[in-house]
Amino acid sequence: MPTLLGDSPPDSDSATLGGSWPALAGWWLVTVLVAIVHNGIWATPNLEFLSAIAQNPGSNPFSAALPGDYLLTSLLMPMMGNALGQTDPHELARLHLFALLAGWAAVVVIAHINCGYRSARTLTVLLAAAPLITVSMQWLGQPDPVTGLCGVAMVLVRRRWALILLGVIAGLTHPEQALFMAAVAGGIRMVLDPTEDMGTTKFPPRAKSFLTLLYPVIGVVIGRVVTEVYFRTADITIGNPRSDYLDMGLRKFADHHAQDPIGVMWTLWGPLWLVIAGVIVALIKRGRDSPGRNRTWYVMGALAVAALIPTFVTLDETRVYAVITAPLIGATAALLGSWKQVSNRLLMWSSVALLVVTLVLPGGFATGITSWRPQLQSGDMAEFLVRGDIPEDANGQLSGWLLDPFDLNIPDIDD
Repeated sequence: MPTLLGDSPPDSDSATLGGSWPALAGWWLVTVLVAIVHNGIWATPNLEFLSAIAQNPGSNPFSAALPGDYLLTSLLMPMMGNALGQTDPHELARLHLFALLAGWAAVVVIAHINCGYRSARTLTVLLAAAPLITVSMQWLGQPDPVTGLCGVAMVLVRRRWALILLGVIAGLTHPEQALFMAAVAGGIRMVLDPTEDMGTTKFPPRAKSFLTLLYPVIGVVIGRVVTEVYFRTADITIGNPRSDYLDMGLRKFADHHAQDPIGVMWTLWGPLWLVIAGVIVALIKRGRDSPGRNRTWYVMGALAVAALIPTFVTLDETRVYAVITAPLIGATAALLGSWKQVSNRLLMWSSVALLVVTLVLPGGFATGITSWRPQLQSGDMAEFLVRGDIPEDANGQLSGWLLDPFDLNIPDIDD
């Protein structure tokens, strides 16, 4: 039976234990509160651009002098905001906050149903400390909550149609990042053995074919095709695609990342570096008992390193890396939750310790220069989300106010 903290044996089907659901809800609520303290809340400086897209469906609201139309490919949330009548900047940011919380709860429920209580509890704790949640909370309005949490779910769902659907949703939010993220999810599923690695028989046997890798990628491609059909039907032309940034060349990207290398490195995983260290120690001490599980961990490590390649050709290091590697969080939760060599007590108190560290350390993300939680006035942002009001000293300049806390140094593409 579960205890007050909801603990249960790793080899039990704890999804059938009714008491574990209230306990899991308690863990979810605590982890959300920890994440809010860790990260604060803020909105993306692109919020006015995204609001313009939501308010002008079927058109390109940007002039040649206002290069924001690359955001048009992040179609889903602005269109959802339009459908729900939530198109003002503060309404759209608030909608993204709701989407983050709902998506967070959804992936935890999926983990509980398909992988068991321990994995679901571990997942919500990992998410509280994850840079994916940091960038989602500190740049509300960007599609990261939807894209990234689709990536987490890609390794937890059972059905192929669900994999494709998640890919479609991700492809409608940020197709470039989603494509790499889907490839990571497919790579994990190719080596993840549900019975051995996840302690469950609910999944179909691990597929040996290359199609396992392709299912989420196919979904992303379908999502991008839908967006392209929308563009052609509405006669929308993207004059400033994201690919323009590639014209900067490798040297400029290298110089950009070298501005704050320690900050960039830390914010790739944030407090989850402690989890990485713990997994390495556990593999050294106990890994020989599960050679198949070792292989899965090694492949996940290789995918984490490979994700640095597309991250290099971006200016938003933490955001891009967090989204691309989101499936690794879901897989780590499933693996840790079912690892019989890791006792219930050890896993639970390790989770508590990670939450304490996360509560104490400020969340941050890198865009060349690293920005941290204390730079954000979360109280002002909360008032903005509720009423749409910004401080008087902002002189009505929403984008300037949203940009003010960050020490951004964005290279000029044309130099």
